[in-house]
Amino acid sequence: NAFRLYAEFSGTPGHIGSIQTGVAVANHGTATTSVVFELTTLTGASTGLTGSLSIPAGGQTAVFLSQIPGFDTLTTPFQGVLRVSTSSSEGISVIGIRGRYNERGDFLITTTQPTDESRPPVGPQFFPHFADGGGYTTQFILFNGGTDQSSSGSLRFFSQAGQAISLAVQ
Repeated sequence: NAFRLYAEFSGTPGHIGSIQTGVAVANHGTATTSVVFELTTLTGASTGLTGSLSIPAGGQTAVFLSQIPGFDTLTTPFQGVLRVSTSSSEGISVIGIRGRYNERGDFLITTTQPTDESRPPVGPQFFPHFADGGGYTTQFILFNGGTDQSSSGSLRFFSQAGQAISLAVQ
């Protein structure tokens, strides 16, 4: 009934270089459900910003942060964690969205995976490919998806041959 995902809001929406997190929520229940959105900083401190949307039975919605009622005072740049929850016993499905206008003015969009608060932390994750160079970058965001704000982890990089690679991480 509750998910967390990395959230970012920078630049002016619709302008080159702007980035904005969105979220798509599906109600697979048999009644209308209220979905609550809460923003915290990367350190886990509350921003004081909360919002809610009603989603009809079997319905879905997709919104960017700036479109969530109650988030109209969100200042840019912002990086933090968005908590999406419902009190419905039938639950919800959630997927994160990241939208960005590139240097050519093209709107690029991709999905981001939320974490389910009710599930234990996942074991190792593998990323078979990531881009760095030629105008492309990959950003890894590590955060604790549960209610406990403490976390730890590590990133290890390997070549195609399986040899460890030492990279400077910023």
